[in-house]
Amino acid sequence: MTSDANGESGPRRPGTDRRTFIRQATAAAAGLSVPGMLAACGSTTAPVASGSSKKAAELGPGGLPLARANNPVTLPIYADNKAIASGLAPEAGPLELYNWIQYINPQVLTDFEKKYKVKVRLSTFVTIEEAITKLTSGQVQYDVFFPTAGYIEELVAGKIVQPINHSYLPNLAANVWSSLQNPWYDQGSRYTVPYTVYTTGIGWRADKLPGFDPGKLSNPWNALWQVGPTIKGRVGILDDERDAMAMALLRSGITDINTSVPSNVNAAKNALVRLVGSTNLKFDTNEYQRLADGELWLHEAWSGDMAAAPGYAPKGTPASVLRYWWPGTGRGPINNDMVAVLKGGKNPVLAHLFLNHILDTHEVFTNFAFNYYQQPINAMTPEVLVKQGLIPPTLQSTLIQRSQFDQGYVEGALSQSAQVLWENAWAAVKSA
Repeated sequence: MTSDANGESGPRRPGTDRRTFIRQATAAAAGLSVPGMLAACGSTTAPVASGSSKKAAELGPGGLPLARANNPVTLPIYADNKAIASGLAPEAGPLELYNWIQYINPQVLTDFEKKYKVKVRLSTFVTIEEAITKLTSGQVQYDVFFPTAGYIEELVAGKIVQPINHSYLPNLAANVWSSLQNPWYDQGSRYTVPYTVYTTGIGWRADKLPGFDPGKLSNPWNALWQVGPTIKGRVGILDDERDAMAMALLRSGITDINTSVPSNVNAAKNALVRLVGSTNLKFDTNEYQRLADGELWLHEAWSGDMAAAPGYAPKGTPASVLRYWWPGTGRGPINNDMVAVLKGGKNPVLAHLFLNHILDTHEVFTNFAFNYYQQPINAMTPEVLVKQGLIPPTLQSTLIQRSQFDQGYVEGALSQSAQVLWENAWAAVKSA
């Protein structure tokens, strides 16, 4: 395996750098305007909002209907951007991957090289804007890309990604959770296969806060507001517009974390402004480190980061002091990342084979041991990960049951008007 200057294959690290950059970038999802993308849209059949009786769906990025769990969308296939034919022989390579920094185990790439006797070259990016700008510029050419749900509609409308031929992907039907074989953001998995799944909840230090557990509160989402002045300066929130605002919405009983209702957005903003003043709130996206070293005691957190956090704790710190809460009912923020084949890549057959490769059960467990972000594979259950010693029992809550995922509140792309509301609200919070 080879990699570029950013794609180093050094010591094992979780995917926290990737989480940091993507979540900071997500705020711009609905308003992202990349030269050439939307202009590339040609005539096509209209996208279908599956199961929807609405006469006119609210439009999101790329001019396509906003996909939601209760309004799934079948993305269009364009006449000049179709899937490759079945039965083609793999190319000679090298296979070119374009992924977030530190978000795939180098061993997974080495395994693919050995299996198909080709080289894999990994190039990395740090923000989605950077990645899409490079892809649309024509100055770079890759075969496989790791996008997120909030950008799929733009990538499809701009003909940046290519439809998938499922005949090359037997592991999709054999191994993946059924709900993510036919996800609401890409009905029929026309353009994507799932990569990782994760939740957004609350992490804390059990040794610093004895007896504390958000799950014991009448409203667990009120935990950061309820701790009082005794731990002022020890409380943190994700420096991320969507996730921070989502927690404030849930605290108010608003479960639509993609809301475009001004009064809902303002309520979340006001709650966060009060929290800033009462707790000397810290904003960051390295909660795994700050909780691990004890600098902070209570923090909104991503599940994969908390799963990795024991590896960042000082020597001798037991993993049991690090805890994570997310509702066992599944009624909380949840999301997943995905993988797609890029239009114009030189190795489309190898690209398909690689998508199938990262859905292989053995490779999935190899990958988890590097980035600690779970993949939605039937064999990768929380119980198995704990039994194999990949996760301590006290952090099993960082793992997701497939039944929980189906109940979760997923962040989708926002309409442009909603994005303005959210951005203004977040600016007020950060300046409080």
